Amino acid sequence: MAITKEAPDRPGPDTDAGASPQDSRGRHLNSPLLLTMLLVLAVAAQGPLRRVLAAPVTQSWMTVFVAVVVQALPFLVLGVLLSAVIAVYVPPSFFARALPKRPALAVPAAGMAGVVLPGCECASVPVAGALVRRGVTPAAALAFLLSAPAINPIVLTATAVAFPGNPEMVLARFVASLLVACAMGWLWQRLGRGEWMRPPERPSYEGLGKGAAFWGSVRHDVMHAGGFLVV
Repeated sequence: MAITKEAPDRPGPDTDAGASPQDSRGRHLNSPLLLTMLLVLAVAAQGPLRRVLAAPVTQSWMTVFVAVVVQALPFLVLGVLLSAVIAVYVPPSFFARALPKRPALAVPAAGMAGVVLPGCECASVPVAGALVRRGVTPAAALAFLLSAPAINPIVLTATAVAFPGNPEMVLARFVASLLVACAMGWLWQRLGRGEWMRPPERPSYEGLGKGAAFWGSVRHDVMHAGGFLVV
């Protein structure tokens, strides 16, 4: 009597192709696993880490790092909140009416608008990204991005305090910074490309209420801009 032996199942191309996406994702290194590995490594090497963190150089570095982050964080939050207001509550038609239609004239107008934002680069970057997403020409958004940290009221007041009795220094800083911002905007208009300055992609909040869209935009911009601040 002949005995037939069944061939063992072998995974073929069809089997691999039919694997669920969840199984394939499970084989990859994910964030919780990476965080766990880092924590285990930190616990295992806590002795050398403690000696490194206790060094005077490391203590000074951490002091400067925390000071910079704490100083910049309020301005970052201010810019993120303003960016979310622009993204959710300001219609694109507003900028079409507020700015000149010709990009060459929109650049100095956007540069002058930088005087109303009391902040630093941390505040102007999210706002400039929101302006581009709302249809403002990138050349005008770039002019605003460069002028806001240089001609806002806080900077001009600090310049006046640094040079008491010399108001011409305040005027010189204002004019020079505005001219540089406008020159870069005009240069971008002539030589720049749209793909060089694209705002980061964000989740779609269509179908949600304005409140949910506002806080979703805030969370996205805080994580994005805060990462660059930490770096």
